[in-house]
Amino acid sequence: MLNKLRARILSLQFRFIRRTVIILIAKIPKDLERAIVFGDALNHLLMISPFKQLFKFSIPKNIQVKIHDLTFDSPIISASFKDDVSSLLQWQLIGIGGITYKTVLKEPSKGNLRPRIQEVSYGGDYGILNSLGLPTKGVSKFLPKIDNKKLTKFNRPIGISIGGNSYEEYYSVFCEIESHLNSLNFSQFFYEVNISCPNTDDGKCLSDDLETLKKLILNFRDTSSRVIVVKVSPDSPDEEVLRVCEILSNISKTVINVGNSKYIKANTVGLTSKNFSKEGGGLSGKSLYKNTLRTVKMISSKYDIPIIATGGVSSYENVNELLKNGASLTGMATLLVSDPFQIPLINYRLSDD
Repeated sequence: MLNKLRARILSLQFRFIRRTVIILIAKIPKDLERAIVFGDALNHLLMISPFKQLFKFSIPKNIQVKIHDLTFDSPIISASFKDDVSSLLQWQLIGIGGITYKTVLKEPSKGNLRPRIQEVSYGGDYGILNSLGLPTKGVSKFLPKIDNKKLTKFNRPIGISIGGNSYEEYYSVFCEIESHLNSLNFSQFFYEVNISCPNTDDGKCLSDDLETLKKLILNFRDTSSRVIVVKVSPDSPDEEVLRVCEILSNISKTVINVGNSKYIKANTVGLTSKNFSKEGGGLSGKSLYKNTLRTVKMISSKYDIPIIATGGVSSYENVNELLKNGASLTGMATLLVSDPFQIPLINYRLSDD
């Protein structure tokens, strides 16, 4: 009871502080990334101070989920959009069941020009539109981050999202990471192959060529016994999603992640070239939920493979409904940055079911 009350109080405080920071820092000029940078710096200070204990919530024992050889303490995991240790640590403390590093590319990339991330309203719901373009320091700079003791001490699965513009890039990044992981003591790593990138120029990656995807996953499997997740976009046609499921159903220790951000035009949500550098970007938020649920139902009725449901998941009701309709895990993004203290509250309600 006291932990629930603490979570509710912290939730109110977090939302107030977040909104205040956005109003003071990100409204003139309009650029949500300015608030994000400030928020990340503030969170870093909290995570190296004694105040971080305020964020710590235990996870009920009866909500664990086992997928292949991975054990997730909660069915809620983070989507692959952050790689700073302070954010990932915060989410571990509040009770996330597993984390996923944001997509790693072979070479460093600054991403698209700013402004490239903004708050929007879509279909009457709050959302975030981003055209970040996968900024990354590259795989060689990423490798030293992987074995961070602050994160691995929780002994919860850690996913590594891999991206690329060709089969060769995906495979090269994978080989470098796999070689590094084999030298570590921590074993609960898994791979996520990001085959659709709606905030890049063409909105697509490996999803254009599923035969190459099949070859890539088979070659991953020949090299590694780790769980492999394939992440598809809500923009992908049902036939394409089912073809990916067919490929994965014949390869051991694989998972489908139905969810990425949805590509929309910036001008449809009131953004102009002055406050959004690209013509469109990837939308995240509540409006994606109905399609996420529909896709989970479609896959679970046809294939017996684990499903991660990501996209618009923002409440206990969403999580519960997805789990009852075939999802093994639910991925969170927008809720983790807008109101992370909902996570322990959702965990407690799941435990009471």
